[in-house]
Amino acid sequence: MKLALYFTFPYPDRETFQKFFDRSLKHRYDYLELGIPTDHPYYDGPVIRKTHSRAKANYSEDMLRKTVETATSKGIKVYTLVYYNHFIGKEREFLGNLKSMGFSGAIIPDLLTDYFPERNSLIEKMDYSGLSLIPFFTSSTPDMVIRDIASRTNDWIYHGLQPSTGIRVPVSIDLMVKRIKELCPGRELIFGFGINSLEEISELGKSGADGIAVGSSLVPFMETGDMAGFDSKVNMLEEGLNGI
Repeated sequence: MKLALYFTFPYPDRETFQKFFDRSLKHRYDYLELGIPTDHPYYDGPVIRKTHSRAKANYSEDMLRKTVETATSKGIKVYTLVYYNHFIGKEREFLGNLKSMGFSGAIIPDLLTDYFPERNSLIEKMDYSGLSLIPFFTSSTPDMVIRDIASRTNDWIYHGLQPSTGIRVPVSIDLMVKRIKELCPGRELIFGFGINSLEEISELGKSGADGIAVGSSLVPFMETGDMAGFDSKVNMLEEGLNGI
């Protein structure tokens, strides 16, 4: 199974982010998700939501470009998580800039909820820019929407285990994976939002998931500068994935 790590860029500040990003490269992971900070990250859970204001105050496009270049030089594919309301009206310029930095694609959490009529136009612009739209689905996403978006994209699919980051409700992992695999046959499925235990990782693997994405559980270590705790957490994830 694959591992994706998420960081709101550059939380909590440039120096600390750089240290933790550099340390992350000591580990094995496949995808790096970099959240572009915004004023209203309303589809993020409480843990990630609170990272945006500090990240925005420290944002540096030059540093972002160097981060992407470093990750891609290590064979890690880099995607951004960005809200459509952050760049609506300036799509071609924004998407072209992402591509020039080396991003492979984008996860856009508000596209299918707040801007559904614009989905085809945006996907066309992303295709033109050479970027993949990574569909973001949850258990509440209608089947017809999943089929529609899956038919217009071809990269991996991000599925939320929980309604949002930092939120815990009872879920049936087996039924969740079965449903999305039936709706999107042959697609790589990465699950995120609320994965915290080896048991969940194991159950996802046994159910047919292709990987996991983790972000919220890394925030406390970055807040406190706990590099040892960060290493321990990522090691646990690696061991859990390798054991499947």
